[in-house]
Amino acid sequence: MTAAANTGFSTDWLRQREPFDLAARSQSLATGFQGALRSQAGGALRIVDLASGSGANFRALAPLLGTDQEWRLVDHDPLLLAAQRTEITKWASGHGWHCHDHKGALAIHAGPARWLVRGQQLDLASDLEDIDLASCDGLVTTAFLDLVSAAWLDRLSALLARTRRPLLATLTVDGRRTWFPGRPADHLLADAFLAHQGGDKGFGPSLGVRATPYLAASLATAGYQNSTQASDWHIGHEHRDMLLGMAKEAAAVAAEADPSSEPAVSSWLADRSTDICQGLLSLQVGHLDLLAVPIR
Repeated sequence: MTAAANTGFSTDWLRQREPFDLAARSQSLATGFQGALRSQAGGALRIVDLASGSGANFRALAPLLGTDQEWRLVDHDPLLLAAQRTEITKWASGHGWHCHDHKGALAIHAGPARWLVRGQQLDLASDLEDIDLASCDGLVTTAFLDLVSAAWLDRLSALLARTRRPLLATLTVDGRRTWFPGRPADHLLADAFLAHQGGDKGFGPSLGVRATPYLAASLATAGYQNSTQASDWHIGHEHRDMLLGMAKEAAAVAAEADPSSEPAVSSWLADRSTDICQGLLSLQVGHLDLLAVPIR
């Protein structure tokens, strides 16, 4: 979820978005990833999670994969790496699963399955190639690819081409953001969001909404079979805190992108705040999931 501290994602934000991520993920692509892993794995499945944040990818996928697993959660942010153990332990305890330390890793006993989780601090902008994909069975990442550049995705594609490991990249923003009901100033916010997506997030000029099709095309050239599915957030009127947070973020981005639009943006935010208070507002945020499996 974040690879470098300058992306600015907090544990609180990751915790707030996690239920929406879980509801949005493509179950069929996750099942396809499971099948690709089992076709080549012997013993515990070994998964690397790029830009792992507080460990949401592990929490979403480990129960689906079911069997013994070993996860390496890679992130640059030491605060998020420190939060992983707390967040995963709390989640596991909620399911009645026992956790304990195992040689510096967190071991979780989920019924007959044993899951081992270890964090790794790494600057993915400069040190992507330091990840030993040859020693794992599959690669995952979530809410991350829209932050990186075409050059960085070329490096990722080259790494996958060499190691022939399946990839599941979930919840990459695709540019669709629709407020219900619509208002005339929505286009100002949408244009500012798209411009912001193309900024440098520490990996060079971000591809933003073009990231998923770009990586899919690159991997197809490298001998991968790719599938994509929509994984949209649906934020209903009952989720007032989330809606208000999204509206405030959109307004801040728009005002920063074009200071002259500040009066129109402020008016828009005031109207949206009223919509939220009256239980009228909902929001759909477009994402794409990508499953890439090497063709044997």
